[in-house]
Amino acid sequence: MSRLDEILALLHHLPPFPKVAARVMALLKDPDVTAHQLAEVIRFDQAITANVLKICNAAYFSLPRKVNSLDEGLVVIGHDILKEIIIASSSARFYQGAVGAGYWLEEGEMWRHSVATAIMAKLLCRHIRDVDAGSAFTAALLHDIGKRFLSGFVADEYKSIAEKVGTEQCSFTEAERSLLGIDHAALGGMILGKWEFDPPLVEAVREHHSATALDMAPLTALVALSNSLVISMGIGVGADGLASELHGGGLQRFDITMEMLQICMADLLGEIDRAQELLSI
Repeated sequence: MSRLDEILALLHHLPPFPKVAARVMALLKDPDVTAHQLAEVIRFDQAITANVLKICNAAYFSLPRKVNSLDEGLVVIGHDILKEIIIASSSARFYQGAVGAGYWLEEGEMWRHSVATAIMAKLLCRHIRDVDAGSAFTAALLHDIGKRFLSGFVADEYKSIAEKVGTEQCSFTEAERSLLGIDHAALGGMILGKWEFDPPLVEAVREHHSATALDMAPLTALVALSNSLVISMGIGVGADGLASELHGGGLQRFDITMEMLQICMADLLGEIDRAQELLSI
């Protein structure tokens, strides 16, 4: 069995994305869904219920009063914030432990990078039109999910990957793809497809290291740009570093200036301080 066959075999044993989260996300597509209907579903997942209450009272969401019950919390937070809590609560379990060791990421570092990228995506939504903030947060939060499952294979081939990067001056992702038959971005896209996420989110994860990502769909460009900015700030810089260089006229296409990016990067630092509850779920 080739390395690629071994990696793809993982998809047959892929843990499902929490059914409760999928059900809630489906319900949230109905603007008339009630807090009671949502609560009846969420109660079946104790971890999500606990995190809803914990994050409801987090400084990050700045709610006007303390929330003491699930029903009350769902009334107070609104659908948009609930989507973020649900996706964060459901995703965090996949980032526990030394899941990024093969990429030289210490325990918790991949999750911190993912949360920072999700927050950056929300900040950039102010400047990139035609992107739903909830989709941006979700795609950015899960953009590196492929690393979680590819990490062990990268560790096994790390010496060869590093040598290829050094001798051929290629990106870590290109070397990863050459030696393993697939890179973490492509694997991540396959994982989101397996979890039945919408095609635009699958593409955004799959293409977030593409050199031409800024010229692709707005959501794909947003996730790629968010990831690059967060890496440039030193958050989650592993063995692959920046991994790829973005090309194209994407920033001009969206009328984004360097000043806008600098403001988003400065805002991110404050937002991360306020998002400690997200980082610790």
